[in-house]
Amino acid sequence: MKTLSIQKKENTTGIFFAILWASAAIAMKIGIQSASPLTLAVIRFLIAGILMVSVLQIFLKEKLPSKSEWLKITVFGLLNITIYLGCLFAAIEFVSAGLMNLFISINPILIVLFSILFLNRKVSKREIVGFLICFIGLTIATLPVLQESKASVIGIILLLIGMSSYSIGSVYYKKIDLKLSNRSINGWQTLIGGVFLIPAAYLMNNKSIILDSNFYTSLFWLTIVISIFATLLWLNLLKKDTVKASKWLFLAPVFGYVLSFLILGEPITLFEIIGTIFVIVGLKISK
Repeated sequence: MKTLSIQKKENTTGIFFAILWASAAIAMKIGIQSASPLTLAVIRFLIAGILMVSVLQIFLKEKLPSKSEWLKITVFGLLNITIYLGCLFAAIEFVSAGLMNLFISINPILIVLFSILFLNRKVSKREIVGFLICFIGLTIATLPVLQESKASVIGIILLLIGMSSYSIGSVYYKKIDLKLSNRSINGWQTLIGGVFLIPAAYLMNNKSIILDSNFYTSLFWLTIVISIFATLLWLNLLKKDTVKASKWLFLAPVFGYVLSFLILGEPITLFEIIGTIFVIVGLKISK
């Protein structure tokens, strides 16, 4: 009964994480109407990082990272924030949202590959079969988008770099096993990653910030809901099992279709419905 309860709790956390993670792309689409992508990203990370670190140090009195931990958190911040999310924000001007969703589905496959290479993690046949079914489902769901997409080469390169960095960062996080709380790791990696992204944001700034409802709504959602709450859920899942955590990334694009329909009014196609069924079956098989 206890094992079943733990599994149920993990499933609830995973589903909730996937919903929040899927909503980030929608918030980005809304936000870039009022600011350059990387400018929006830097403001998001700096506000979230400063807010989290301030609460940790002033109110919760958490210990500062040691000398060796500073280096590890910096590397993690570069992989998980500066490179991964920086590339995603930069790529959103060059590729369709559908194509970006497809690339997100590559992450679990890459995480499995890097876990085998760097963590000596054995992957069961059920997990392999389940992941393959999930990937097939996401391919079916995004096939029409791929056929209509007019993505540039630079957009695809940015997505490949970003997804690879995120997957390596997930495996790296599991390998270094920091003796700090998830909230402390999240706060410092967000702040450090945001600082390293400032030069790129300055060079790629191509529009003035419009302080309207789109800007504030997007910034609030990306800063508070995604950078703080969703990332903490992800770090909690990663600490338990990197490969098992990665399977929830397969659900993020599926929820993305539903949220896009409800919030942005984008239609849901038959391909997406069939793809969703494949993803759910794949998750069930991989447990």
